[in-house]
Order: sequence, then C-alpha cells, then structure tokens
Amino acid sequence: MPKAFNENEKQMITGALLEQGRILFRQFGLQKTSINEITKNVGIAPGTFYKFYQSKEELYFEILEREEEQIKEHFLSVDIFKEHQPKQAIKSLLLQTINTIETNPLIRQLYFENNMDALLRKLPPEKLEEHFNQDSAALLPLIKQWQKKGVLLEENPEVIAGVLRSLFMLTIHQKEIGETVYQQTMELFIDLIVEGLVKEES
Repeated sequence: MPKAFNENEKQMITGALLEQGRILFRQFGLQKTSINEITKNVGIAPGTFYKFYQSKEELYFEILEREEEQIKEHFLSVDIFKEHQPKQAIKSLLLQTINTIETNPLIRQLYFENNMDALLRKLPPEKLEEHFNQDSAALLPLIKQWQKKGVLLEENPEVIAGVLRSLFMLTIHQKEIGETVYQQTMELFIDLIVEGLVKEES
C-alpha cells in the first residue's frame, strides 16, 4: 500500500518538487527534463510524483506562475509618484518589466521552445483561462489607482489592462517584428502608450 503523507510532509515534498523542478527546467528545459530526474533529486519514487502533479507540464506551469507572480508584484509595488514624474516613471517601469520578461529563462522557454504547445495539450483549458484572467485582474487595481490620482485618462480600465498585456505579449514575437528593429519598436510602442494614456504633468 502506498505511503500516506501527513500535511507537513506534503508541504515539504511540494516545496522540493518546485525547487528542483525550477533548477532542472531552467538548466535543461521542459522537454529534456524527466519526472525521474526530478524525483531522484527530491528523494521520492517516480510514482509518488503523481500524488502531487498530474504531469511535469503541470509542475512547470506552477513554477512559471510563481515566476510571473514575482514580476507582477514588482510591477505593482513601484511608486511612480516618488520622483514627481509619473510619465517618465511609467515608461521606465514598462521598459524594466519588458527586460525582465525577455531575460527570464523559464518564460523564454515557454514561447521559444514550443512549451506552450505542450501546456495546451496537457493542462485543462479552464486552468489556462483562469491564469490569463488573473493577469488582467492583477493590473486593474493599479490602473484604477493611477486614474484616481489623475495620472491616466478615464478610459475603461479593462481596456488599458488589455493594452499593457498586449505590450508584454509582443516580447514573444521578436522574429515576426524583426530582430534588427525589435528593441526600437518596443521602445516606440511604450512611448506611444504612455503618451496616449498618461495625462500631461503639471
């Protein structure tokens, strides 16, 4: 009979799976990392893995969500009013966020190594839909706060969130945009977004 884990053991194993999965996925990628390798590093039997995750793709997705959560937390925590130049602060924040997305190994793998196809095949559609909805919902309080303080135009907050998410999604289309002009293109898009949405500073 398989061993039953208590809550403390479950938490410890889950934490170890997330930690070792992150290390191996970053080093070898989703496709070249096996469940056997992950469980060997954690010190559990391969069959025990399925008590915690239905597939390595599900583990990868949870690790990816945690990576993205850190990016969102930083984005939401920046005080654009600190230097009394919110327009320039928003430009800098968007540029910094784009750079973080572009240089994160797990996020790059998701889009540039066909990992998205694997996730779409393995994960329930409702799990992916919930993830994308959370992305939009996370931005709404910040957008409303900026509007309340008179920084942004009184446009529909959900539309503004869609604009920002569209900007971040452009990071996966470097080849389509053209790698030689990609950086300048992104900087111009950010300028156009900020100029179009942010009110003139008094």
